[in-house]
Amino acid sequence: MKLDQSFITRLCYAKAFFYMKKIIVVFAILLLAISCKKEAVNKSITQTVTQRQIERDYRRVFYLSKVNTDSLQFYADKLEKETANQPNEYKVMAIIAKGVYYGNFNSYQLVLEEFEKGLILLKNSKADSLRCRLYIGIGSNSQIIGNCPKALANFYKALRLYEKLGDRFGIADVNAHIAHIHIQKGDIDTAKEHLHIALKTLARDKKDGFYLTTSHALANVYGMNGEYDKALKLDEEGIRMSDSIGSEKIKAMFLDNKANCFMYSNQLDSAQYYFDECLKLDLKIKNNKQIADSYSNLGYLSSLKKDYPKAEKLLFKSIDMLKTIKHKPNLSKAYSLLVGVYEQQKKFEKALKVQKEYQKDYKLIIDERKEASLAESRIIHETQQKERKLAENKVELLKKEVESKRQNAMIIILSVLVFFVVIVGYLIYRQQHLKVNQQKQEFQLKSAIAQIETQNKLQDQRLSISRDLHDNIGAQLTFIISSVDNVKYGFDVKNSPLGSKLDNISDFTKDTIIELRDTIWAMNNNHITFEDLRVRILNFIEKAKLAKEDIQFKFSIEDALQETSLSSIQGINIYRTIQEALNNAIKYAQASEIIIDAQLSNETIKINIDDNGKGFDSDMQMGNGLQNMQKRIEDIGGVFKIESKNNEGTSITILIDKSETKTSI
Repeated sequence: MKLDQSFITRLCYAKAFFYMKKIIVVFAILLLAISCKKEAVNKSITQTVTQRQIERDYRRVFYLSKVNTDSLQFYADKLEKETANQPNEYKVMAIIAKGVYYGNFNSYQLVLEEFEKGLILLKNSKADSLRCRLYIGIGSNSQIIGNCPKALANFYKALRLYEKLGDRFGIADVNAHIAHIHIQKGDIDTAKEHLHIALKTLARDKKDGFYLTTSHALANVYGMNGEYDKALKLDEEGIRMSDSIGSEKIKAMFLDNKANCFMYSNQLDSAQYYFDECLKLDLKIKNNKQIADSYSNLGYLSSLKKDYPKAEKLLFKSIDMLKTIKHKPNLSKAYSLLVGVYEQQKKFEKALKVQKEYQKDYKLIIDERKEASLAESRIIHETQQKERKLAENKVELLKKEVESKRQNAMIIILSVLVFFVVIVGYLIYRQQHLKVNQQKQEFQLKSAIAQIETQNKLQDQRLSISRDLHDNIGAQLTFIISSVDNVKYGFDVKNSPLGSKLDNISDFTKDTIIELRDTIWAMNNNHITFEDLRVRILNFIEKAKLAKEDIQFKFSIEDALQETSLSSIQGINIYRTIQEALNNAIKYAQASEIIIDAQLSNETIKINIDDNGKGFDSDMQMGNGLQNMQKRIEDIGGVFKIESKNNEGTSITILIDKSETKTSI
């Protein structure tokens, strides 16, 4: 069954959404434990036995939040009683403990109310570490309920205090949370900046729970960008480390990310296994938000397997739970997936009804005023940082200024002397010889500079063209598909010549988008390995299988070639040639078997594409398609051969000298 384009579009958006929302709740719990490595209240000489017990119970809360949430209420109530007649700093400890308890059971509004009370109690206090934890708690829980501007404002307040205190765990904690907001916004570059700051700050503490949550966030970024191997590597390491520290919550996060990587790389059985494992842990932990997420993931996976009744059932489970805990961002995601499932089944009335609910929740999240507030908070913080750095560097710059002036004066004097010596030498000795040498050197220098500038311009043009292709042409092609679909839905053109024409336009545009993505892929990579080609070709074969189920495909690449690198031009030309050969075999050869084999023989890369189809008379003049294939291979220094006879199949051979790889720009 062919997927409807609007459904495909929603699934693409869902991919990014899956990765963006996975670790917010765990951050909300673990963030408060980070600064427990230091004492929250400055001990005085007269600290009482009760106050020391309060601090022990306070630390106990954070330990239990990671390994056993059943006892949290007991300790939260105990701290509230113990701190009733204590100074405000100790009362705030009890408030934070209660917030941790509420957060573990998804009562986000109650967490916010408690932490706001804590800030009021600390108004005249110097307990900055406690104040930081309240800011981060407010920020994290605001992020969970969709109020990102408030979240970011509180994160930057905490960051400024941690920088003042020199608390590296706090600095890492806040940077990770800021990164997660930018992941939600799709600003991957800014997110990476903050994640790298966090990981670098905690490089000596890789077994720390917060280091693992930060590593998980980076794995999400890799997953969003389609870098599944990197993501899976981090996930495997994270699962091992989670087991070593006994944290089932963090392990569930890595299992979830691993399952998504397998799902979006089309390894659906592996995805099913890891989603099921993740759901088992979520149910054990009783984390309703994560349980709802797992149901959404399993529903989406069922839709990919075309098990639509199961997909609907799982998605409705997710929606019901998300409504109960009032988690709007993930509720919108679940609605979007359900719309896609209905559209795929042609149940357009149900899809429209769900779409209205989806749009209502989506508008609440994507609010222009919130976006402006996010940008404003970030700019204020960056400006303050720059001003601080400028103040620190001002004295040093003044010291260097006198020395710099002295050195410049000496350079000018020496330059003048050298100039006159050269002039005298030029007039007296070997005038013509020096002139020739000077011209030769100038020519060589200009040539070298011109070559470097040309290479830089070529690289800039490639990147610019790649961005333009993606942002402009890609968007326009997608708009064409959407417009064609709207025309088809808006007018009764089914089984009519116009409907057929519209289908042809839509199919042609989809093929063009695929070709465009392949071109951008090649342009964005200086070098392409055979492993990269293998993945691309396998994706193409999978699509071909859907179109021609009666054709058996066999594809193999010798292990010796797996890490062989090609230039981007070589890689795309080989891929296009193989793609064209497969298209010809599928469309015209009437073959039942197609074999693609790549191997290394005597330092020569040999690629064969064979089919058992009806063949053709190879003595006849080649058509444009075959000529283009031959030209592509010859352009990269290779040899293109084709052998075919009527009713005896066709064999295409590509030969490339291994020493010629990675030589093209």
